[in-house]
Amino acid sequence: MVSLTYLGHSSFLIKNNELSFVIDPYEDNSVPHLKFPKVEANFVFKSHDHHDHNAVDLVKIKPIEKLLDYETIIVPHDKEEGAKRGLNKIHIYHIDNLKIVHLGDIGCIPNQIVLEQLKDIDVLLAPINGFFTISSEELLEICKDIKPRLVVPMHYYKKDDNSGYPDDDQIGIFKANISNYLEVNTPTVELYENLFKYNYLIFDKCLQGGR
Repeated sequence: MVSLTYLGHSSFLIKNNELSFVIDPYEDNSVPHLKFPKVEANFVFKSHDHHDHNAVDLVKIKPIEKLLDYETIIVPHDKEEGAKRGLNKIHIYHIDNLKIVHLGDIGCIPNQIVLEQLKDIDVLLAPINGFFTISSEELLEICKDIKPRLVVPMHYYKKDDNSGYPDDDQIGIFKANISNYLEVNTPTVELYENLFKYNYLIFDKCLQGGR
C-alpha cells in the first residue's frame, strides 16, 4: 500500500513498505507561515532550485539498496520558455503499480509531446498558484487531455491558516469548477483503490512542525 503525506506547499512524502521519498522540501520562511516538518526518507527530489522547493538538506536520508523507478521531463518554469524563472523538472514515479506524477512549478501548459508522456497516470500532483505556476483553469485544461485518475492540487494559498503565496483564491476557483472531490482533514491518505472513485483529492491539513 502506498501512502501520500502532504508536507505543505508543493512538498509530499510518498512511501510503501519498502521505500520512501520526499518531493520539493522548502526552506523555513520561504513559504509564508509554513515550517518544514522533521521527516526521514530514502530519497529526496527537487523540481528546481528555488528556495521553496530545494531544501533537500532538511530531509534525513536513510540509505537503502533498493532503487526507485522514476523518470524526469524538463519543461519551462514560465510562459517564456524559462527566460524568467528557468527550467522545471516533472517527475514520474512508478511505485506499487501506481504511476504518480509531480509537476513541480510548471508555469505553462506543456506541448503535446510532453502531454503524451503524462497520460495513463494514477495520481497527478499539480500546482495552481496562477502566477508562479499554472492556474487552476490551466490545470483543468491539462486534465481534460491527459485524464489522470486522481488529481491533487498544491502550491496554493490556504486562507484558514494564512499560509502560502496569495493567489486570488485559486483553490476556491478550482473547487467551483470540479465535482466528485474528496477533502480530507488529515495530512496522510492511503492510496487504496476506493480512493480512486474520486476525481480530485484536496488536503485541508499538511504535516508541519519543528526540527
